[in-house]
Amino acid sequence: MPRRRVSAGPGWAMQHLTRRQWGWAGYFLSRVSARPTRCILSVKWVLRSRWVRAMHVSCLSKKSAIPLEAPPIEGGWHAVDAIDALAKLGSAHSGLSHAEAEQRLATGGPNVLPHPNRVGPLAIFLRQFASPLIYLLVFAGVLSLAIGDRWDALFIFGVLLSNALVGSYQEFKADAGARALRDLVPQVARVRRDGMIQEIPAVEVVAGDIVELESGMKVTADLRLVDTHGLHIDESSLTGESMPVLKDAALVLDAETVAGDRRNIAHAGTIVVEGRGSGVVAATGGATLLAGIGSMLSDSARSAVETPLVRRMARLARRIALATVSLILVLALLLALQGEGWRDIVLLAIALAVAAIPEGLPIAVTVALSAAASRMADRNVIVRALPAVEGLGSCTLIATDKTGTLTLNRLTVNRVMLPDGTAVNRDQWLDGSRRKILAEIGSAAAICNEAHLTDTGSPVGDAVDIALLDLAHETGNDPEELLGIERLAIVPYEPVAKFAAVEADLPDGSRLVVKGAPETVLAMCSDLPDDALELAEQIARDGYRVLVLADARSSCSSGPISSRLHGLRLLGFVGLSDPLRFGVVEAIAKCREAGISVRMITGDHPTTALAIARQLGLEERDEHVITGSDLARLQEGSQSFIEAVGKAEIFARIEPAQKLAIVTALQRSGHIVAVTGDGVNDGPALHAADIGVAMGKGGTDVARAASDLVIADDNFATILAGIEEGRVTFLNIRKIVIFMLATGLAEILMFIAALSAGLPMPLTPVQLLWLNLVTNGLQDVTLGFGKGEGDELRQVPRSKLSALIDRDALVLMLPGTLVMTLVAVWMMAEHLAAGESVDEARNAVLFLVVIFQNAFLLSVRNLHLPFWRWHPPENGWLFAGLSMALLLHLAAQQLPLTQHLLGVSPIGIDVAMQSLAAALAVLLATEAAKWWLGRRAPAPANGTLLME
Repeated sequence: MPRRRVSAGPGWAMQHLTRRQWGWAGYFLSRVSARPTRCILSVKWVLRSRWVRAMHVSCLSKKSAIPLEAPPIEGGWHAVDAIDALAKLGSAHSGLSHAEAEQRLATGGPNVLPHPNRVGPLAIFLRQFASPLIYLLVFAGVLSLAIGDRWDALFIFGVLLSNALVGSYQEFKADAGARALRDLVPQVARVRRDGMIQEIPAVEVVAGDIVELESGMKVTADLRLVDTHGLHIDESSLTGESMPVLKDAALVLDAETVAGDRRNIAHAGTIVVEGRGSGVVAATGGATLLAGIGSMLSDSARSAVETPLVRRMARLARRIALATVSLILVLALLLALQGEGWRDIVLLAIALAVAAIPEGLPIAVTVALSAAASRMADRNVIVRALPAVEGLGSCTLIATDKTGTLTLNRLTVNRVMLPDGTAVNRDQWLDGSRRKILAEIGSAAAICNEAHLTDTGSPVGDAVDIALLDLAHETGNDPEELLGIERLAIVPYEPVAKFAAVEADLPDGSRLVVKGAPETVLAMCSDLPDDALELAEQIARDGYRVLVLADARSSCSSGPISSRLHGLRLLGFVGLSDPLRFGVVEAIAKCREAGISVRMITGDHPTTALAIARQLGLEERDEHVITGSDLARLQEGSQSFIEAVGKAEIFARIEPAQKLAIVTALQRSGHIVAVTGDGVNDGPALHAADIGVAMGKGGTDVARAASDLVIADDNFATILAGIEEGRVTFLNIRKIVIFMLATGLAEILMFIAALSAGLPMPLTPVQLLWLNLVTNGLQDVTLGFGKGEGDELRQVPRSKLSALIDRDALVLMLPGTLVMTLVAVWMMAEHLAAGESVDEARNAVLFLVVIFQNAFLLSVRNLHLPFWRWHPPENGWLFAGLSMALLLHLAAQQLPLTQHLLGVSPIGIDVAMQSLAAALAVLLATEAAKWWLGRRAPAPANGTLLME
């Protein structure tokens, strides 16, 4: 087909150029007006250039994807007859003409999914400064510049810049879910134009086109099918239905029919696995069901609930900022009433802001999360968003997809029922006296089979036939040999007939094998047991798809197969299902032990979903199963809707929009929700959940891009490892916060006590920054490398509102903090009374606080066990950080540059001994608080302090 030409003229420019594009156009127009003779050829070249053509397509893509003459009809295209659909779409079986297709493309736009708006790097960088603590530090930095303290300002702005760079790096891993959706639309489509079949780029498909479908093809747009011949389409990634869906163009369905049951519609992005057919395009681009999921994904991305850690950190930041501002205002007012100069008041405000704000907290938390992410990667959990590391440990409920998550998404024969009613499971194929009859059933399954083997031995064909080949191999047969047997006659499977038959040429005669639906094949058999149909129903009730195998042997072929389909011998009933993943039953049981509820959300039929739930050990009562139709009768977001969702354990026949509503309802019930999934239909729910967990191997790009975590081995059981690491991470972050706030609080109390006693400020702003960012910073990050206490999965989940700092944490912090304050003020007064300068007194206090930090770190590394039971191999980084902080400060006392910058000098032996004695007092005070907390609320066996 020749390339479509784009006409470009003033009318087109006025209609399609955006404001930014008009900036370029205006430049050229101005050049034309100035020098028309020289520029006319340049303008003509520009208007015909590839850039303008691409711009034209880009502009068209922003318009509605359905032409004005073919609007969506009331009730949906599945609710009208195929002939009526053709008429309403202005099409015919011969397809559109080229001219009509060109017109519709110009009117309705190309068949592309809407492009999501991306946040630029500058916006991401500036967003890192949106925090109350950052505002305070910016204000302190500006005040420092105003009064001429350039070194203070340099330190403060350096801290702000480093924090912003770390945060920006994390946010650059922004979600690409909506962009990944476009990859599901194929590049080429086979359409009927002017009565001829031809291939065109998928972007040029328009409403009214007749699209041809064959096995292996992806569907290019939403089609109202007009012709089908054994057409089976895999919709698992879109609707969650695990089995390929048999399509029937002749059906006219109710308007309320959910997407998973619309058997006369082929949706964009799905795959044809068997048969052939054709359909008229009813929706393209942004009007397809696939794009609808994309828009939900974009909306949920904008409104997604933040992770529990982010909420807790934000709450902590607001409280620190409010307390700091209040304290500064009170002290500034008191100093002003006492007649202090404005410069001294400003210096105090800067010092208090620096002391109160834990500048290194964002970096320390990031390091803790990164260390946990590394440990998770070793356990097959890939972290896409660092806050999700801790969030998974906080979850109280896992809403999991079935297909591809709990199951393998691979059809398998798991049970065979013999004519005498004996049920044989897969692990018993080769056992005992049934081995011969099972081998015979397996050989029949390979003979009546339309699959084939590739050069590498991999089976290719329908999912049922591939499963039957596996059965043949597992029962001791050679599939390659059986497939190589000459076929004397074949009756291929047709949905209307509901059976297939093959006559094979064997050395001792011929063998006629029939497979199909129980009600069809059993009617062809003789000498049936009385309960034959009941046996088939029994397997179906257990969640299996049932096929019947029967055969007949003769010395030679005698006439057409159709005349011999009677008097067959029943071989047995074959039960096919999507098998459970290894270890998933045990994982669900352990989730319950950990206080985590598991809910299953699937597009499967309720009977199938309930059967799988029973295998998984989930709730088995029918009243705990709710369907998409049940939810559709309730108002989304209403109290009755939330209550219905809260009671249900299993959700069946659920549409993508309903999955998102279910997650939202569970969150409104107070749950911290982790959602697992692998399909396109899971994308919005994954994004809206507190924690989205996608499958790495079998998952779609959409699911992975919409998630916070990716399970590399697609094993639900791996989520448990992530939950354990998440709970360890919360404990580590809690220790970091306790350590930083305790040392910061001690610094503030030192200022208040010193000023109350009429002493100068005990430390300068630069010295405070040195403590908070360097010596403190080298130590607090090491707490993030802790590996847990061992019983994390036996503890109940934390509530959504549980704080990082609560009453027990304050009890742990205050004794050591008070000792630090009293000793520091005493030392300041003693050195000044001895005739030393203010700088010399501050030098001694600064060293004292560094030693305080060392001692407090040793105590809070475990929130229950005493510090003397510390084993360095458990967290060797902690000992290294402690030593490095002390050595770094000792070095700073010796180097001229840091001596001048910090106002420090080498200390005497008396100061060192006083500091060590005071550090021991801090250690004993903190250990006494731990002992008292342990007596008041006994800790678990492993010694973890539960501070909730």
